Amino acid sequence: MSMEAMIDLFLGLERMSPGSHETTAKAFHTAAQDHEIQTIVEFGCGSGISTLELARQSGASVVAIDNSSPFLDQLKQKIDQAGLGQQVQVREQSMDVAWPEGTQFDLIWCEGSAYAIGVENALRQWLPLLSPGGRIALSDLVWIDPNPDEEVQQYWKDQGEILRYPNDTRALFTSLGYQMIDDFVFPDRDWQNYYRPLKNYLPQWKSAYSDPENAGMVDQMFQEEMRMYDQFGTQYGYAFFIAQRAP
Repeated sequence: MSMEAMIDLFLGLERMSPGSHETTAKAFHTAAQDHEIQTIVEFGCGSGISTLELARQSGASVVAIDNSSPFLDQLKQKIDQAGLGQQVQVREQSMDVAWPEGTQFDLIWCEGSAYAIGVENALRQWLPLLSPGGRIALSDLVWIDPNPDEEVQQYWKDQGEILRYPNDTRALFTSLGYQMIDDFVFPDRDWQNYYRPLKNYLPQWKSAYSDPENAGMVDQMFQEEMRMYDQFGTQYGYAFFIAQRAP
């Protein structure tokens, strides 16, 4: 399956993962409690649906990071249309790139994409980027049911995804130098915000895409993913974890 096909599909969709403006705002306001946020870095921004929300909610200077130029081109257009060019800076680079010594931000944001470099690896690498008392808001897939069905466990294992229980993720944050502030599971509405448009768009995208074989594989992959959620969606979900750099 080609990455080009995946990118082409998502260029036609608003969201690349479950979420909502309400969930982004809830996580941001939790992170901003008793903490002045003037600088934000967002890792894995994609085409920027959370980027623009963060900029509006915070009024802060935002650096949006992604390694896909087609998504960043879309984001740049949105930034121009929203008149946020002075507030939001876009960079094409990997999430695990080394930053100049002393670079720090008041808030690190990563919504639905830390899996790409591994959550543990991300938390290790990003801690030095937080200013004293700086906050991080990171979402990741977690198990909700204490005994998930074998079929759904095997599915996520085959996808290369590591799903932890929320308690284990909290413990991971703490062990790596963070203090937990709060965490919460995304509501079902956020999954429908993602899957409904995807389900509606897939047939027309599949018929129009230039490589039928790759289009078929992408379609099959997402049909199976949506079937998993329909059948087992109460057993797993996305959760936002909000923490601060420990003193």
